[in-house]
Parts: sequence; C-alpha cells; structure tokens
Amino acid sequence: MNHYFWVHSLIIALAIPVAIYFFYIAVKKKLLIMKQCSPVPDSIADHSIRIKEFFTIFLGQKKLFQEFKPGLMHAVIFWGFLILLQRALTMFGMSLFGFSFHLPFLGPDKFLTRFVTFLTNLAIVGVLVMVIYAAVRRYIFKVPRLINTGGAAFVLGMISMLMITDLIFDGAWYASMNPGFKLYAPFGSIMGLLFTGPSGHLRSWAVPAGHIALLVHCLGILGFLVYLPTGKHMHILTSLFNVYLRPLHRDGRLTKLNIEDESIESFGIEKMEDHTWKDILDMYTCTECGRCNDECPAYQTGKTLAPREITLNENHFLQDEDADRILSGNPELDPSKALVPEVVSDTVIWECTTCHACEQACPVNIGYVHRIIGLRRAANLNRGEFPKELKRVFKGMENNSNPWNVGSSKRADWCKELNIPHFSEAPDAEYLLYLGCAASLDDRAIEAAKATVSLLRRMDVSFAILGSDEMCCGETARRLGEEALGQMLVQQNIELFNELGVKKILTLCPHCYNTFKNEYADFGGQYDVVHHSALFADWIRDNPVFPEHPELHGVVFHDPCYLARVNKDCNSSREVLNGINGIIPMEASKNREHSLCCGAGGGMFWLEETGDRVNHKRFDELEAIGADQIAVSCPYCLIMLNDASRDKQKEKIKVRDISEILLNALDK
Repeated sequence: MNHYFWVHSLIIALAIPVAIYFFYIAVKKKLLIMKQCSPVPDSIADHSIRIKEFFTIFLGQKKLFQEFKPGLMHAVIFWGFLILLQRALTMFGMSLFGFSFHLPFLGPDKFLTRFVTFLTNLAIVGVLVMVIYAAVRRYIFKVPRLINTGGAAFVLGMISMLMITDLIFDGAWYASMNPGFKLYAPFGSIMGLLFTGPSGHLRSWAVPAGHIALLVHCLGILGFLVYLPTGKHMHILTSLFNVYLRPLHRDGRLTKLNIEDESIESFGIEKMEDHTWKDILDMYTCTECGRCNDECPAYQTGKTLAPREITLNENHFLQDEDADRILSGNPELDPSKALVPEVVSDTVIWECTTCHACEQACPVNIGYVHRIIGLRRAANLNRGEFPKELKRVFKGMENNSNPWNVGSSKRADWCKELNIPHFSEAPDAEYLLYLGCAASLDDRAIEAAKATVSLLRRMDVSFAILGSDEMCCGETARRLGEEALGQMLVQQNIELFNELGVKKILTLCPHCYNTFKNEYADFGGQYDVVHHSALFADWIRDNPVFPEHPELHGVVFHDPCYLARVNKDCNSSREVLNGINGIIPMEASKNREHSLCCGAGGGMFWLEETGDRVNHKRFDELEAIGADQIAVSCPYCLIMLNDASRDKQKEKIKVRDISEILLNALDK
C-alpha cells in the first residue's frame, strides 16, 4: 500500500492546518460572543457533584435513557465515537507517518491492542447500525418532534461514510498485511476476505481502495471538524462543558436582581447580551431533539409555547443577525429586532408554568425557566407590558399582600374558630405554620389547611400562625417578572420573621416551601423550612394508621412540580399514603419527577388559558389509572384538579390533600 503513500500524506498534511484554522475562527467568534454576555451569578463550585454528573449525565447518558430506544441509539453512537477517538488518531498517524504507526501501548501483537481492536470493530458496526435506525426514525417513521433539516441528513450521511470507509480500509489492510479471519477483529477481517480472490490472492483494486478509503475518512473527519461549530452538532464540542458548568443551585431558585442600583438602565433579558454566558452556551449546545417540547404542559395542550423553539429562535437570531453588533462592543447600537416580540413571541413568555419539566427532559442540562422569567422581568420592569389580568393580581399583592386582592384583615378569618395562637403570643412555638395565600383564602384549600391543623395537634407539634399579619411569600410576583414587588414582599416577611424570632417554617404549599428554602437566603433570610408531607411522613413511620373499619381505596398520587421535580422529594407523600392501612397506592403514567404539571405554576393560576386546559389533561391521566381518590400535597394542585373534576362532571373521583386523607383514616 506504500505506492500511493506520498500523495496521500501530502494531501492530509495540507488539509489538517486548513481545517484547524477554520475551526478556530468559528469557535473563537462564539467564545467572544459569550465573553460579551452577563456573568453567571453562581460560582463554579461543588466539584464533587459536577464530577458525578459528568460520569452519569455526560458519559453515562443518563437523561437520554428517559426514553429507552432513542436513548440507546444516541448512547451507542456517543460511546462508539469515544472508542473510535483512538482509531481516528491512529488513522491520521498512518496517513502521515506510514502504516506501521500505532499509539503508545498499542503496538502489534499485544493483548491490549487486540482488546482495543475488538472494541473498535464493535463500535464501527454499532454506530453504523444506530445511524441507520436514526435515519429510519427520521425519514420513514417521521417522529413528529424531529426537525429534518439538511444538516441532520448531512450528519447522518457523514457518520455513515466515516464508518463505511473505516471498514473498507480495515478490509484492505487485513487483506494485504494479515489475511484471514481474526476473532479479535471480526468485522475488519471479514471485510478483508472481500479483497482477496478465490485463490487467496489480493485483488488488484484492494490497495487503491484502501488508500482512497483512508484519505476520504481523514478528510471527512477534518470536514466534520469545520462543520461542527456551524450547526446543531456543536453539542458534540459543548455538551461536556454545559453539563459540568450548569448552575447547580438554579433549580427552584431565581437570581436576585439589584433593582436598587440606579446605574442599571435595564433589568431582565432585553437584548441577547443580557443573557449569561452560560445561557449562550445552552443555545450552542441544543441538540434540537425536542424532548423539552414533549414534556412541556403548555406545548402538550396546544399552546404556542415550545421551549426548543425559544432556544432555536434566539440562537438563529444571534448567529445570523446579532453577532456582529454584540462583537462590536458598542452599547449604543440597537439590535435589528426586539428580542420580544420579534424573536420570541410575547404570547409565549406568558404561557410557561415554570414547572421545569423541559429542563428535566433535556439531555444536556439546558436551562429554560430562568430565561423565560428574565424575559418577563424585562417586559414588566422595563416596558410595563404584561397581560391585563395581572393588573389586579399585582395590585392585590401590593395593597393586601395576596393575589386574590382580598382584604388582609380577612386572611385568617377561618382560623379564629380553631383558636390557633399568633406567633407573637407563642414565641416558644417550634414552627411558624405559614399557611400561604391559597390555604388562607380559597375555600377548598382552607379545608386542607384545617385538616393540617388538626393533625398537628394530634401529633403534639408546637406551632403558631401569623394570622392577618401573614403576607404573600413573593413567589408569584417574582415568577411573573414583577421583581420589585416580589422583593418588597420578601423583605417585609424577613423583617417580620426576624422580629418574631422565627427559626422553623412549616408550609402546606410547595411554592412557598421552595421560595423560603431556596430564595430567601439571597435576601438575608435563613430558616429551617419543612413541607407538611415530610413532617407527616416522619410521624407515620412510628405511628402507622390502622382504621377500625378500613375501607380499601385506590389512591393515585399527583406529584407537585415544586416538590418532586424541583426539590427532589418524591417520597414523603407516598410514605404517608403507604403508612395508612386500607389504601391501595397507585401510580400515574407520568409520576415522580416526570409528573405533568397541574397548570397553576408560574402565575398561570391567574391568567386566562387558551387551548386545552392543562389541569384537564392531568386529570384525564390520573382518572385513567382507575383510582377512587387523587391525592395531592399542594393547595394549587388541589384547587386545579378539583376544578377539573367538576368541569368534567366526575366529582365521584375525590381530590384530597394528604392531610385530609390521613385525618380521615385516623377518624375511622
């Protein structure tokens, strides 16, 4: 095969620096754009967690296996390419230095060499088979969420070509250098048999075919290298960094805006450079797989919101129209388009329930919720633009400290008959029972709150409330982008809590729980926060409930987004249900961290919903299980699913908070 070597070597030697130059120019431009963007507010710490996620999410492809078949397909291609990295280096070395070239520790006739050769053979064929499967999914089965662009076809064709040329070169090499079947190189040596005639002689075209295959393979890799920074397969380069560098404390935590700084002219995300550099890295890393869309409750119910399209629209605008302006470094230059509504629809940003399902589904840890809220913040604080329904909501929180806009003096009317002490009258109380707006003002949620109070007394828990002094925790305002109002409520609460000496907070609402637990520390409020399901679970472990007249009931549990997905507590409520004799626990098709939102989060409780209703869809899923009761552990979920049962005239299926179910069992 040496007859053609010098021509081959010269072409590759010239192509390598050219490819590296174009690759460098493209990557440098992307890095410079990131440099012009806002810093990430979280430090890059907690490396033990990051290393674990590197092995599980990046190398182990854990999140891809949320859907097994396509996950396995992508994982085999990914793992195959990791194995083939050494093969690519070897082939470039052979192209430049001769066919005796080998990597260190991989010389001829070594056990390690044969083992690596065996893995390489499996990887080549495995990748080729999975690429064929990927093409069948795209172009024959036509999976709806996949975007069949020219780039997708090019990449599938390119990967196929690389695997086929590798096999052809392998066949030519074995036929000319080491003919015969080799167990450690099954596919390569079988291919080699095709290059030999019936008498065992090397066919005349074997040597040039091997050289051409090697040349095309190496040039294909260099071409792929140049192409990577220009399309969605940039994720091959960036996914490692995107997984490792994700803000670990972003789940459930909104960053604090410095709204008191008068030198800041704009808040939230008004222009592309208002994104953090990690947001831009997210855009570079999007694989366009559409898993985020499939899990989004708004998208599932026919609304305009599609998380993937937000990322793609922003990325296309950035790359095609806005990059030169950002790189100019001239703050006086205005973008060619307003980010909202010309790049991202103003309708889209007000349809998000902030449930984080899109982020749970994303295999490369792309963040969406904080970006959408950033766009809401800009709309609210900079332009005063928000849906008309929110005017009353914001006014209610400002004047009466609740989005219902009910007089604050009426907040604890229902508590009077229960003689619950005010925290100022019981300074030694272990817990401040923070009821929250829903459990204070909504009739259905109040029933769950009463059950909670009864249980706490039976459990001899020391607690007190704030009564009419209780204010909204600020969660709704902040997630609707009204950061100034949200921060005002947060600061007022912290001042009151500290004045009363509050140390522990017990909540019924996962949204309040998440806000106190994950966000108040940014404002100087440090508290031990417990959700009522966790307290009940601790009690029931030592006090299982055996009703005197047990009635078997199938109960399906609906996981609240901000408890299960955001704060990773999928078990407390289930432990309560499992500890009650006579209950048959059942699971919905979408459960635990994959639960479908009830539709109330992100302030959507207060907005008119277009298309199918999210709570109706979730109720249908729960009803399909065949349970008699739907158990919840969130006032908003209780209200939304109860409304759905009434709307669908299926009130025989009872929607109950776990506190009501537990209290009912104790009273049997």
